[in-house]
Amino acid sequence: MARRQDDETPDGGTAPADDSIGAATRALADATAALTRLIGKQVQSVVPEVSDAVAASLREASRGLADASESVGRRGGGRAEERRAERAGRTRTELLDAAARAFARQGYEGASLGDIAADAGYTKGAVYAHFGSKHELFLEVARRQIAGAPAQPCLPGLGEEGLEDEVSAALHTMVDETDLLLSLEILSFAVRHPEARAEIGAFYEEGFGELAGQIGRARHPGDPEPAEGDWDTALAVVSVSNIALLLGAVTGSPHASPAAGSRVIARLLRG
Repeated sequence: MARRQDDETPDGGTAPADDSIGAATRALADATAALTRLIGKQVQSVVPEVSDAVAASLREASRGLADASESVGRRGGGRAEERRAERAGRTRTELLDAAARAFARQGYEGASLGDIAADAGYTKGAVYAHFGSKHELFLEVARRQIAGAPAQPCLPGLGEEGLEDEVSAALHTMVDETDLLLSLEILSFAVRHPEARAEIGAFYEEGFGELAGQIGRARHPGDPEPAEGDWDTALAVVSVSNIALLLGAVTGSPHASPAAGSRVIARLLRG
């Protein structure tokens, strides 16, 4: 895959259409001015009247082109900024995707920024431009992974018949091996790096609190805060879902699978 600098477009170009028009107009204006000077020198000694007429026409054309260039620049300025922001966002997303794959396959220590950049199609400089360091890149991957984890099923009524199906659907979206390995690496990283525990722990705490609140609202509507039993149930749900995913991936047993975990979680939620 060809490597791109951060300001390159996906097809290898570097300038949007309006920028190219503006640049071409400016270049043409400069060339017209140069031609004015050249013709003036060459013709002045032969036919002064023609020289003056040509020079005047070229000067007028030069001024018109310069005005057109400024107009294009003014009109395209906002759009150019938007395009640069879009390209920066796309670069960031592609680097995060490549980093997630690398950290899942090789772990934090085994993954290199050079390989991550190459996988995304950029140079290492693009990584430093967006994230500053490997540590910051990993934390952003962790933040995105945890925030983007499938939401727990809505629980309008814990006794409803469809609850187990909802839980099962949520768990099956988490079976992807790369996501599973990445989640394990994030937890392992936090254990190995105490300085990162506060930040990574905060990511998990937010999701854990949302699940406890969801359970609490379903069990006793009108109460804004989950009770201790709701927190306990949330912990049990998280524990069962993680173990079911891990054991299911390792053993293939129907008794330790996402489907089995869904049945257990449905019973826990119903109390």
